[in-house]
Amino acid sequence: MKIRSLGLKISLIVAVMITIIISTVLFVVVIRSDSLVTDLTGKEAKAANLAFASQVKSLEDEALMMANFIATDIEVINAVVNRDAAALKDVLNRLEFEVDALAVCDTNGVVLMRANDDKKGDDISHMGDIQTALSGIGVSTVEKGGLIPGLSTRGSTAIKDYNGNIIGIVTCAHDLSNPKYVDIVKEYSRCEATLFDGDTRVNSTLTDEKGTRVIGTKASDAVIETVIHQRKEYQTKIMLFGANYAATYSPLIVDNEVLGILFTGVDIDDTLADQQSMISMVLWLSISIGILSIGIVFVFNLFSVSRPLKKISGFADKIKSGELGLSSSSESTVDVRSADEVGNLARALEQAYMQLRGYIGEIKERMQGLAEGDLATDSKYDFQGDFILIKDSINGIVYEFNRTMTEVNTSTIQVSSGAKQVADGAQALAQGSTEQAASIEELSSSIYEIAAKTKTNASMAEKTAALAETIRNNAEKGSRQMDEMTGAVKGIDRSSQEISKVIKVIDEIAFQTNILALNAAVEASRAGEHGKGFAVVAQEVRNLASKSAEAAKNTASMIEDTVEKAGVGVKIAEETAASLMEIVSGIKESSDLIREIAKASEEQSIGTTQINVGIDQVAQVVQQNSATAEESAATSEEMSAQSNMLQELVSRFRLANSKDNLGLTNSSDTDKNRLGLPSRAGFSY
Repeated sequence: MKIRSLGLKISLIVAVMITIIISTVLFVVVIRSDSLVTDLTGKEAKAANLAFASQVKSLEDEALMMANFIATDIEVINAVVNRDAAALKDVLNRLEFEVDALAVCDTNGVVLMRANDDKKGDDISHMGDIQTALSGIGVSTVEKGGLIPGLSTRGSTAIKDYNGNIIGIVTCAHDLSNPKYVDIVKEYSRCEATLFDGDTRVNSTLTDEKGTRVIGTKASDAVIETVIHQRKEYQTKIMLFGANYAATYSPLIVDNEVLGILFTGVDIDDTLADQQSMISMVLWLSISIGILSIGIVFVFNLFSVSRPLKKISGFADKIKSGELGLSSSSESTVDVRSADEVGNLARALEQAYMQLRGYIGEIKERMQGLAEGDLATDSKYDFQGDFILIKDSINGIVYEFNRTMTEVNTSTIQVSSGAKQVADGAQALAQGSTEQAASIEELSSSIYEIAAKTKTNASMAEKTAALAETIRNNAEKGSRQMDEMTGAVKGIDRSSQEISKVIKVIDEIAFQTNILALNAAVEASRAGEHGKGFAVVAQEVRNLASKSAEAAKNTASMIEDTVEKAGVGVKIAEETAASLMEIVSGIKESSDLIREIAKASEEQSIGTTQINVGIDQVAQVVQQNSATAEESAATSEEMSAQSNMLQELVSRFRLANSKDNLGLTNSSDTDKNRLGLPSRAGFSY
């Protein structure tokens, strides 16, 4: 069965790849699970061993801290000073402490009291931590024997009186054979823990088939050799009580002596079972993720590949079937909005569709234009590629057809134009001759009237000249009066400037008065009670000076405004005087011209009489021309009618005005050969 969907093909390929990747990863995990579990449990065992050693160290510190707490108790100090055993025992019983053994001795190492029994009076001065504490230094360590027969952590410190003198020693101990200490390691580290005293197990979380803790057994020879003799850490995989353990053995070294061994072991089988459970979970999770990924890829391919390609294919089929939307409102988009290669393909197909639609539409319009006789419309679409050949072929056809019809139309227009010009000329000549005869008669009558009016104009011109002389005299008088007004305005301007100077003097007087009033006020204040009246007068003078200064300032502002306006008035008066002078000059020239007009009117009257005689002679010639023009007009009308009929036939075609409209400007011979156009002598392409 053949798969035709590209999206389904991609989905199947991705599904196969995901399946191969998941299978490979799971295969590697399953193959490597045992070694991974061994490495992991080994690291856990080593970390637990470090935690076990840290637990021992914390027990040392706790023992020393408890010893310091007891040594500083006031009742303990008093009981030791008084060597009162009963009081000391009572105090120790009342104090809360979490140690397995506690003893108080004097400076000689003789036990004064034990917290766990009534034994006292024995000598413990041989213990190393006691000797160190007697020197005044608190000490914590791991020792074998002493307060506890086996291994124990001990902390010892000195008891001092109020003067700072050492009066005794307090020593506290934790019994490392107490099961609670290995149980703590097992609880927090999730492993089995064992303490060896030398090479013998003295405390352990391991139990036998009966549930009894395994103690008293020996370590293996390999462990003894590596850990005790070589003082090295030993890691191995061992079988203990039917279970496989990743084990770590480390030496318990105190003062360069190996006192015991710390063992921690992690159950490999339990870890492996957990690992297998995790692998199963990862397996199902991987399968789920793979199925989900395949589904996502399928949906992605459906919406991003299959559907867009289906739209593109349908659009291409529409183009193949010839549906370009020229005769209907067909959809011209693929409706694919993605920005990937599929989207680019869709947009490229849309552009190709639009170009093809433009080409076909342009060809359709050109052919339809040819059918309707339109030879002038040029191609408006930008043809590209091989479609340029189609454009050139159509242009070649239109060019040849247009050239032939242009020549016919040119000849027709020339014949029609010539016939029309002859007919129009003859008709105009006949009509003009008739109209001229009538016009000459009217002209003759008008000449008589013009002669009469010319005489009247001459008389009116003389009267106008006299009136112009009177106007000129009045204008000259007005010009003189304007000069007098300009002088008066200038006098006002000078007076305003003098007043401005006076105002400045007043302003200076007010300023000096203000200063004198200020000095008077100062002197009045110095005079005290006797100068109060004088101070009031000085204040009033000062106020009066301020008002005078303000009034002078306002008056100066008004004077300056008046000066400025007077200057504007002088300027306007001067401009008006100049205008009046120009008017006087113009009136004088007008008066001279009117005299000339009156003289010319008399001469026109004489000339009009002579024109009237000449017009009578022209009227006779015009009547003869009118008869000849009527005969020529009849012949020209017949010729013009035939030319109009031929022009109507050619006008059915709309021709190009020039070869530029055909896109053939400056065409080379190669272009003409490509178009298949013949060469003609005397015709420029």
